Formats: sequence, structure tokens, C-alpha cells
Amino acid sequence: MTETPIPYSGDHDGPTRVLQLHTRRGVVAKAGVTVGIDGAHYHQPWGRVAFEIPADKPVHVAVSQGGGQIGVAATVLTPEQPSELEYRGPAALYLAGTIGTPGTVKQRGCLLQLAIFALLPLALALVIVIGILLSR
Repeated sequence: MTETPIPYSGDHDGPTRVLQLHTRRGVVAKAGVTVGIDGAHYHQPWGRVAFEIPADKPVHVAVSQGGGQIGVAATVLTPEQPSELEYRGPAALYLAGTIGTPGTVKQRGCLLQLAIFALLPLALALVIVIGILLSR
């Protein structure tokens, strides 16, 4: 399936190419992402989206959630680089996302989330046991 790319909104008369961007949710994610291409912002659902970009100059690509303040990740795509990127949302909304070549990005905060979810029940159990012991 070939999708029609979103046209480049900057001032550019030279050759173009198509950026394929694949956005993947983190453990906790907002409803969609905001993609910035050289300062122009596009609100998009999670998944794949195509953008027309200049083929002869570097392009700044940024992705975020929650109106641009959550899970921010950015890169500059040079004409020599392949025009395919992957964004991965973080496991916790206060962390940055990651953006890069598909298959190379990792989700930030997974170990932290695992520690929180694993230790929280243990801490709660400890509080209950201490409460029982103190009430005797």
C-alpha cells in the first residue's frame, strides 16, 4: 500500500524524497503524536506516515506527545541518510522518546517501570505486615 505523502510546507524548489516515519507507542502513551518537519507541526495517529522532504538539504525531524512537551525526540536527517525513521515513545511520560533508523531505537524507562510495578506490591505488603505487628 502506497500512501500519499504529506507535502513539505517549507520554502524549497529543489528535488524531494519521501520520509517514511513509523511511530510506536510507549507503555503509557497519549492518543497521538505531533511530528515536526523543519518547524511545521502535524498531529498524527500512531503508526506509519509519509512526508515529502527536501532531498538536497538536511531536515529537522521532531516527534512528541501531548502537544509537544512529552516524550520529545529529534534528529536531523541529512540527504545522505536513508529517508526512513522510527520513533519509540518512552515507558514513562516524563522521559524522552527515541528516534532513529528502524530497528535501532529502544524504549526508555522499561527497567524503571518494571522496578516500580514490582516493588510497589512488596512495599504495600511490608506496610500491611508492619501495621499488623504494631497493632498487637
